[in-house]
Amino acid sequence: MTRFVHYGSAVAISVCAGGLWAQPVENSIGEVRRTETPPTIDGKLDEGVWSDAPVLTDFVQVNPDEGQPATERTEIRLLFDDENLYLGIRCHDSMPSQIVATEMRRDGPRSVDDHLIIVIDPFGSQRDGYLFSVGPAGLKLDALVEGGSSREAWDGIWFSDVSIDELGWVAEIAIPYKSISFDPERSEWSLNVERTLRRLNETTRWSGARREIGIADLGGAGVIEGFEGDLNQGRGLTFKPFGVLTSEIDDGLPDFDAGFDLFYKITPEITAALTVNTDFAEAEVDQRRVNLSRFPLFFEEKRDFFLEEAGVFEFGNVRQSPRPYFSRRIGLVNGEEQPILAGARITGRSGNVRFGILDVQMDDDDELGNKNLAVGRAIVNILDESTVGVIATNGNPSARGENSLVGTDFSYVNTSFMDDANLRAGGWVQATRDDPSGGEETYGYAVGGRAQLQTDDWNIFSFVAHVDDRYKPGLGFVSRPGEREHILNVTRTFRPETDLVRTIDINTGGDFYTNLGWTVNTLEMSIVGVTLETDDRDFIAADFQIERDKIRDPFEISDGVVIPVDTYHWLFGEVDAGTDPSQPVAIEAGVRVGEFYDGTRYDYSGEVTFTPNSRFSGSAEYIFQDISLPGGDFDVEILRTRGTVQFSPELTLDTIVQWDSVSDIAGLNSRLRWEPRPGQEIFLVYNEGYDADNDFSSLEREAILKVGATIRF
Repeated sequence: MTRFVHYGSAVAISVCAGGLWAQPVENSIGEVRRTETPPTIDGKLDEGVWSDAPVLTDFVQVNPDEGQPATERTEIRLLFDDENLYLGIRCHDSMPSQIVATEMRRDGPRSVDDHLIIVIDPFGSQRDGYLFSVGPAGLKLDALVEGGSSREAWDGIWFSDVSIDELGWVAEIAIPYKSISFDPERSEWSLNVERTLRRLNETTRWSGARREIGIADLGGAGVIEGFEGDLNQGRGLTFKPFGVLTSEIDDGLPDFDAGFDLFYKITPEITAALTVNTDFAEAEVDQRRVNLSRFPLFFEEKRDFFLEEAGVFEFGNVRQSPRPYFSRRIGLVNGEEQPILAGARITGRSGNVRFGILDVQMDDDDELGNKNLAVGRAIVNILDESTVGVIATNGNPSARGENSLVGTDFSYVNTSFMDDANLRAGGWVQATRDDPSGGEETYGYAVGGRAQLQTDDWNIFSFVAHVDDRYKPGLGFVSRPGEREHILNVTRTFRPETDLVRTIDINTGGDFYTNLGWTVNTLEMSIVGVTLETDDRDFIAADFQIERDKIRDPFEISDGVVIPVDTYHWLFGEVDAGTDPSQPVAIEAGVRVGEFYDGTRYDYSGEVTFTPNSRFSGSAEYIFQDISLPGGDFDVEILRTRGTVQFSPELTLDTIVQWDSVSDIAGLNSRLRWEPRPGQEIFLVYNEGYDADNDFSSLEREAILKVGATIRF
């Protein structure tokens, strides 16, 4: 018999194998049932085994009409056996011809198509779990859920198939127990399912249907009961060998290299990983950016080994600076790749403690010497959803000598604050020791905190940081040492009762930096900004801003153009607009007009995206910046084009071409990915650079073939 309950205003307490478990308001309960006959994963629910499965329905709108019943019915069926958890999900649609189904790629974007998102938390921690997403064209995406955020670098082995019929569309999913960690003694797991109906731009959820919490906020997940018996997690050993053939096309014969990753589950909750001769040939290239400031740019990590389990190493919810640990520092020295010989990692949990330890050995360098780099992190769950943690790092990949860091942080999370608000707040402290070879030993520190309050109508965010000028995180990232940073952003959302406009956001705020004596160095403030979005996801946004920058040392913003010492104030306005990205042709454009230091600046940008069907998509983006200063005038141009050919969900070709006027070099990156079966991958990558100032003559050409497999025991 199916149990399906919606709680009202009370908080329910259930006793499970892990102890008392508080269930927040409006969480749902359902049943999972054992099957002796596993279903065939073919995107259809026509087997008799599904007719005996419990059915979970009653999806509720998150958007546009929070709390109202879903426009179209969604049915979840749950089964399990000794090897897998099975989900069969029927998405009814009264207009099946209007189902948006264009994205096939593994880990492709979900924003355009109809899609489903499934999250599971086998430990009932309300903090960490797994995310799986499918779309009606074959999209397949997975991620780790850590602290309310999803990290899509994780690629688990699981199986899915989809189909579209006269009733709507169907997704069938099998999640092997060997692919996830869980406590085999637990009979209850947390689960939530979210559906996006693109033609109505409607989002519905099985449990926790509140705008202020996302599907990755596991405090809103429901519970499925009924797991029992021996669930086969295997021996916990996974071996992932790979071989790489690299050809510098103009430099003779190709080179062969090989390596492997090895994973072992020490316990169901603790995993050890070893990487040898690590290679990142298939990693996506960075987007071209031109720096018009005197501070370093922040680029996100894109290498899978460092992105997997990365959440446990996140600290204090610091987005960019001052970060105690920034994995992109490993294997990259002054922008150049430095080989990684080996790395070891242990991550997992023990009771209420999550932890991670990472140690990496880089190849010896003539100038920098031997580089062994390490980071350790522990997070203790406290209260219902909060944590307290510590972090330590050792080593500096870009300098000789010794460097270490220690820090502690506290994160308070309450997704039911004052019944219907989502409150996240916390603070942190870091201390560094830097002892460069031949230099003076110094000690530095950084301290700060953040708070964010989200309701149906308000989003208030604040961040403060005090960074000592001697703070030097050898494995971290800091953009402005010796300064204090303050951020405050306030957004009020209005939802007019009209069929045309869905939301109007009015925001104000910004960030400003002072020196340690409280003199304002930089101010970047939005006086008022307005964003209007229609029911069809067209939008227009306007913003009016004021900036201040105190220049203490002259800096060269462009070749031969110097910003002299002075204090500058300027005003500017910008407008951006775009059309619904789910349409076959979507357009986005923007303009920025106003002052810039003691001159003027005009920015123009435009992007066109073309998605005629599920086999091809393409885009072209152009950015033009026209800057006039007393020291000289200059332009900045960036041109970027992308194209994707989707032969099938397992075989895709992605190509990107980028050019910028500063380097005047065009770059081509083309990547063919084939997954013959889950866990087996073949990449064919081609890179070429062109001198745009010399008839686009070729500067370098490289072809890479990488073959990898996954063997599980």
